[in-house]
Formats: sequence, C-alpha cells, structure tokens
Amino acid sequence: MLFTVSCRPAFAALFVTLNPGEKITVKTDSIISMDGKVTIKTQFCGFWLSALLRKCLGGADVFVDYVTNETEYPITVVLSQTTIGDIERIDLSEGSICLQPGVCLAYTKGVKIKNYWAGFGSWFAGEGLLKTKLKGKGRVFIAAYGGVIKQTIYQDLVMSQGHLLAYSSNTRLKYHKEEEKVNLTVSALKSKKGRTQGALIYYQSRNLKGLINYLRSLV
Repeated sequence: MLFTVSCRPAFAALFVTLNPGEKITVKTDSIISMDGKVTIKTQFCGFWLSALLRKCLGGADVFVDYVTNETEYPITVVLSQTTIGDIERIDLSEGSICLQPGVCLAYTKGVKIKNYWAGFGSWFAGEGLLKTKLKGKGRVFIAAYGGVIKQTIYQDLVMSQGHLLAYSSNTRLKYHKEEEKVNLTVSALKSKKGRTQGALIYYQSRNLKGLINYLRSLV
C-alpha cells in the first residue's frame, strides 16, 4: 500500500494505492475519485456499542467506509476532508494516540479503536466525555482545518479550544474558561523518577469556530 499527500498545505488530498486484496478504512463520504472499481462497505466504526457511546458521549463518527481492492491490479483512491487544510500521517508504532472528534480521515489494517475517558472538564467544554483512542501497528491519517503543527512539548502548553487534533494517550489535558473562550492546557509527561518526558501533540493553525465568528461579523 502506497500513500502520497498532494496539493498541500491548503487543499491537501490523500492518494492511496491499494494492491490486490488490500483494505483501508476511511471517513464516510471522503472519497473524491478512484481509477478502478473497489468494494465499499459502510459499517460501524469498531464494535457497534462502542461506536454509539463515542457518538453520544464524544461526538465521534458512528460509521466508516471499508474500502477493499478485490481486483487483480492496483487501484488508486483519492481522499480528502470537507474543509480546506492539510493531512498528516501518524505511525502508531511510535505509541498510541488519542484523537479529537472528526479529525480521523483514514487508517490502515492493524489499527485498534478504543474509547478513552476524557473527563468532566472535556464535557463541560463541549467536547464530550469520551475520546477516540487508536493503538496497534498501523497508520492513521488526520485532517486539519489549516496547517498541521507537530510538536513534542516538555512543559505545559496553553492553546485556544478547537486547535488540538491528536495527542499521546498518556498526555493530560485541562480545560479552563477565560471570559468568553475556553483555553486548553496540554501538560508534559512526568516519569516515575520525576523527570520530564516529551508529549507528542498535533494541532491545527486555524479554528472552525473562529471562521464561523468571522463570517458572522460580515453579515
């Protein structure tokens, strides 16, 4: 299976070449085109009960499309998100990752989906009680509104709500409201010996809520 991200950074599209028998799981309605006939099956994202819980308590997608190449020759499928922005690849061999709702564009075989307890702070901030945790040995592709910033932090990082895309599963988040906006503190990791370990995070350079507020100001 080959992956190429083109048209970066504003209008990124993911080109996936599936060899005969290969399969990839993609976000529903994310397929732009394909240069052959593939088999597409829409099913629950993981176990059906877990998918429903993520939807009700976290706002994540319930259904995904399983795209399989059942032909005898390679087929290229082109994927993209509905908003303008970039696409980033995450290799789960480096560790499990937690995703914010709606940012997962596609993932390969070997990825396991679990529900992750986000806490009441996330719920009060409007992001739900559950987040999506991905682990295994596959690859995950996340889609952003704007550019994707990949950073390893060694001290607390404060950002506006709506920018965080993904983070290491053992990273601690804290939501706090300041006037009319909610800020998010991403904390670095502490080892048992008291040493600070880096926490890997991904966040986007733009915010959909900011775009909505800007459009409203023009009316």
